[in-house]
Amino acid sequence: MRFAAFTASILVCFFTSNTQAQGLIDGFMRGQRKASLAIIGSQSTYDTYYIDKTETKNPNLGTVTTEAITVVGTYGLGYDLDLIVAAPYVRTQASAGYSAKQEGFQDVSATLRWEAYDYKFGTARLSWQFAVGYSIPMQNYVSDALVAIGRGSQNLDGRTIIHFKSRSFFVTGQYGYIRRGQVSLDRQVNYYDPSQLNPYTGSRVNVPDVTELIIRAGIVTKAINIDVWGQRQTPYNQGTNIGPGIPFPTNAVGFTRMGATAYLRLLRQFGLTVGYNTTLDGRNIGKSTQVNGGIVIGHWTANN
Repeated sequence: MRFAAFTASILVCFFTSNTQAQGLIDGFMRGQRKASLAIIGSQSTYDTYYIDKTETKNPNLGTVTTEAITVVGTYGLGYDLDLIVAAPYVRTQASAGYSAKQEGFQDVSATLRWEAYDYKFGTARLSWQFAVGYSIPMQNYVSDALVAIGRGSQNLDGRTIIHFKSRSFFVTGQYGYIRRGQVSLDRQVNYYDPSQLNPYTGSRVNVPDVTELIIRAGIVTKAINIDVWGQRQTPYNQGTNIGPGIPFPTNAVGFTRMGATAYLRLLRQFGLTVGYNTTLDGRNIGKSTQVNGGIVIGHWTANN
């Protein structure tokens, strides 16, 4: 059931300013020369957002709705090495006020996952993995806005993963660090935290790095997979908070989310997935809920 758990992990990640590479990595290796394709649709909404960590409602914003269609492909380069590539198309808009609708391709990502250690004892299996990924915007979309499809930065993502499976039960924990690059604005900024500015220009700003913890547990069988997960993202750099004149890419974004995913196998290499998640708390981000669903095509087994 590598495929089902992999698809579930896709659905953690999509919400406006987050890099879409986050949440793509789980503990189930694909297998040598085995490929898969997932097409996932999602919709998230919020009418409350956080300024720093304070919940706020704005009648000039109304309800913000973000929709995404994401294609994710995975290929087993070896028995212990996978390549994961993903690209989302995102549309976001507010129901009130003057914030323009934003739509377009967000960030394409490529990730290598390596299983460094794999130990079997009885019916149980424990593995230790590492992953490194890189993402880059596919187009020059607007990032300096409250309603935006992304943050516009190039990102380097490194993480380690511990995965345990015994019979039908599995639990996976991962911890990662996401290094984010600078973003060029369409305006000059000269009157906020100077540490956020490139010393040679007033239009290039830093996007705060983040750390991320994801824990997932569930039941996997030949026909169905059900799991629950929690995700905590924490700004590593101080960053800024939403405020007049403050560039949105420099804001320190963090959140805690919880969700659940179900996968149903219909044919040997075809299945359907649905999911739900909600934001429990955050910093400079919308307090969103999300539903998602999609199709999964390709090689998978229930032996892992």
